[in-house]
Amino acid sequence: MNAPLCFVLMPFRTKSEAGVTVEFDEVYRRILEPAVTAAGLTCLRADEDQVAAVIHKSMFERILLCPFAVADLTMANANVFYELGIRHAVRPWSTILVCARGFRLPFDLMPAPVLRYPIDERGGPVDDDAVRAELITRLTRARADESTDSPLFDLFDTLGAPDTSRLGREGFEARVRATETLQQRLRVARTVAEVARARVDVDATGGSDDAIAIELLMVYRRFRQWQAMVDLIAGFPRHLRGSTLVREQDALARNRLDPGSPAAELALEQLCRDAGPSAETLGLLGRVYKDRWLAAGSSPRGRGLLNKAIATYQRGFETDWRDPYPGINAVHLIWLTDPRDERLGELMPVVEYSTRRRIAGGSDDYWDYATMMELAIYRDDSAAALDWLERALATDPGPMEAESTLHTVLRVREHRPSPTMAWDILIAALREAAADPPTKDGP
Repeated sequence: MNAPLCFVLMPFRTKSEAGVTVEFDEVYRRILEPAVTAAGLTCLRADEDQVAAVIHKSMFERILLCPFAVADLTMANANVFYELGIRHAVRPWSTILVCARGFRLPFDLMPAPVLRYPIDERGGPVDDDAVRAELITRLTRARADESTDSPLFDLFDTLGAPDTSRLGREGFEARVRATETLQQRLRVARTVAEVARARVDVDATGGSDDAIAIELLMVYRRFRQWQAMVDLIAGFPRHLRGSTLVREQDALARNRLDPGSPAAELALEQLCRDAGPSAETLGLLGRVYKDRWLAAGSSPRGRGLLNKAIATYQRGFETDWRDPYPGINAVHLIWLTDPRDERLGELMPVVEYSTRRRIAGGSDDYWDYATMMELAIYRDDSAAALDWLERALATDPGPMEAESTLHTVLRVREHRPSPTMAWDILIAALREAAADPPTKDGP
């Protein structure tokens, strides 16, 4: 018998407010997920990419129909409060509230029984065992006793909960578990052939689940299937095509198909106007200008495009210091121009600090390790570069990630080779990781 579903509503990654930082992914891994599982429930948390893409149907289904939920109210995140409001309007009980200590709750939620968890100076949870034990107790009690925890139903005790069976509850859990299975298949796919087989199964389900659509899109990116990305997006429903994430991925794919793509440039500029500039959007726009510089070479136009790419990357990093992606790209282009440029003395320490913070927060992301490797190369620290390379490759990067880093390393060696850097080892390892996996099944 399958364990009941418990949906976790909370922010992602690292968030800061009034000088205080919280590592939300670490809170999830160390407290929430283990406690939910220990209470005999199946833990569900929306993928960050899915939330960024405005996953309407699947998100609302989980909010409304999951028998249990845990909501982290820390920093009064607008998405979490919106989702909690929906939950409280439909579910009289079975929603557990948690919040980091030191954060004030809105007036309306002050009387609520909120489980507080302590955090350390860097924002990670402390005293994990005690908090987990209390959360397990509250979840277990919620399973055994249908005590009202929704303020709405507590105030209007004759209101009566809606009949969720009329909302499509029948078959909901089966759909969720099937979606999770398909998503997992896509995440662990090692060959294009495996992705193709999973795509057949996705199409067999009707292809209507937005979460699976986003997962498939990101897997196509992992395997550098640029045209497949463009074609997939063209078939998305309007609400999904118009989301920031999908618009960014569409521009990325078009720029890889046509380096320096004017269409990608226009799309990213329009996205900045529509949704405001972000580190990701400006980082992708910087790549468009970098590709044009690579094509133009050292001509006056080329130098102008190089400066435009650097400025765009810098603007992206200044938009959000927590995202090192545009920052390391700015460092790369400045370093190629002049390793003694005074801007490097300002940028490199900040990029390194940003990246180390992500790693310290529990990130096991290829790009973070690759960024640290690149910084070590610029400092001519061969031992550190090899160490970070090993950690990067241990994340099992896709061909797209490894190929991007390979091109960066090759460009650095071409422009300013260091005789003490372990170029052969770095390049050979990245070439192997970037190679297309076999398309045939087994030996």
